[in-house]
Amino acid sequence: MSEQAERPESRVVVPDDVFPAGVGPQPRRTGPPADRGPGRAHFPIRLWFLGLVLAGALLVLGTSGIRDWWAHRLHDIAGGSEPADFIIGLFIGALPLIGIALGRIGTRGARRVMRMFLFGAAGFVVSYLLSPSLSRYASDSHAGRIFDQQAPGYLWGVLSANALWLVVLGVAWWRVRRWRRSRATQRPGPA
Repeated sequence: MSEQAERPESRVVVPDDVFPAGVGPQPRRTGPPADRGPGRAHFPIRLWFLGLVLAGALLVLGTSGIRDWWAHRLHDIAGGSEPADFIIGLFIGALPLIGIALGRIGTRGARRVMRMFLFGAAGFVVSYLLSPSLSRYASDSHAGRIFDQQAPGYLWGVLSANALWLVVLGVAWWRVRRWRRSRATQRPGPA
């Protein structure tokens, strides 16, 4: 047989120390692993846990000090003007709605829903940190005392905005329910 007609398999040299698959030195991957998308970094679970613990500690331990500081800053900003306090309170109370509206911009599908949820939650947290909740204000007479002294119209603005976003939530729920009922009762036409 000539050298050109020789098959390539006959020239392969197999060493005696062949490792089975998955054993021995492995080549290094230069790209991202197959289960992650391109450009996505891995964020360790312990950092998520630490961030949640810190956020919880901030919510539990820091709210009264933040509210006291915020009431004094409102008094400095508005100068004791009730209409200015009310408008600032209306804005702070509407932060969840503003966050949801901002989360809706620029994306589609599940990513849009997630952004709307996260931005709305961030607005709710900021609103909660800067004012007592509606239930706390109704059940504890001392919860709003600092705001009544420093920024008299602020809490009414926050409570008005909270009532507004609760009405918006109720209307949205009612519309979705009505849409689902009308869709369920529609019969498909002839084929």
